[in-house]
Amino acid sequence: MSRVLVISPHPDDEAIGCGGTLRSHVLASDPVRVIFLTSGENGGHGRPQDETAVRREREADEAAKILGVGPIEFWRQRDGKLRAHGPLVERLRGVFADWKPDLVYVTHDKEMHPDHRAAARLVRHALAKCRPPTPEVDMYEVWTPMQKMDRIVDISDQVEDKIAAIRAHKSQCDVVAFDAAARGLSRYRGELHSWPGGNYAEIFTRMR
Repeated sequence: MSRVLVISPHPDDEAIGCGGTLRSHVLASDPVRVIFLTSGENGGHGRPQDETAVRREREADEAAKILGVGPIEFWRQRDGKLRAHGPLVERLRGVFADWKPDLVYVTHDKEMHPDHRAAARLVRHALAKCRPPTPEVDMYEVWTPMQKMDRIVDISDQVEDKIAAIRAHKSQCDVVAFDAAARGLSRYRGELHSWPGGNYAEIFTRMR
């Protein structure tokens, strides 16, 4: 059994980037904890920020129930202004020290979105302050597909749960077809990279 910690810059990144893998962890009886660094309040597409934050946290809760992950928590940093500042680094270091995850998932450090890159920096800085042994960190793709892959996970049996979890983020899928895009990317990864595996896959690169 592995203790799994997921760092998601916004509600929906966890489902898009590694939802199938998280479902696999749950089915293997691995504890999976998710930290949402922001509540995605800038993603309201015309709605007020406070209303959007409440809605997106509610959607994240619904997606978590579909995947079976939890507990989940919201750190409510500023959407679009995420920074790996000292107090936030220390807060995450405390989680590493107290909860002792074996494996951490976070967005990769070459993502187009600045909050996604900041999340990777946050994990890197927090780990640098931890005593060994430190957890392995696998970075996942959301906005920007990765070229380098260290781990490929066959999610063929979990892909429908992944898509259902993405669709739970309705405020976002109403504007961008994240469900279709994620299915397509997972299909591409499965066809080109997951042989002799199944039809759908997620890929990860190891933080070094």
